[in-house]
Amino acid sequence: MFAISGTSFFSAYGMLAVPGTSYIRFPDVLVNEGGDYNASSGVFTCRIPGMYWLATTLTKIYQPNIGYIYCVVRINGSDMLQLYTDPVTDETAAYSMSASAGFHLRLGDQVQVGDCANSNYIYNDKRTHFSGFLVKPDA
Repeated sequence: MFAISGTSFFSAYGMLAVPGTSYIRFPDVLVNEGGDYNASSGVFTCRIPGMYWLATTLTKIYQPNIGYIYCVVRINGSDMLQLYTDPVTDETAAYSMSASAGFHLRLGDQVQVGDCANSNYIYNDKRTHFSGFLVKPDA
């Protein structure tokens, strides 16, 4: 066993599609302590194994005639969290979808948001964000 020093914390906002994939990225980085979030790909790569808290919020733009919006948070390609909104009576309103949870991540695990339906109707500003931080490293 060896002690791992350092920290891992990222917070990014905005929303752009990753060309050629079903993933989205959060291009405007507020903080990237440890450099584990890649704003070009939208991928967070675990550098320090341990318990992490991950959170994302997506906000539907204020525009009529938009149906549902759906995205997932994936770890190594497996769906772990779902974000979904389907306005029933007022499609002109702006709705936010949030998901957060704790996960044990191993060295090299990759986390990203993807498989988004109607992602072109998500705000590309601070109303849409993706964050994560190391809660406790493995001993």
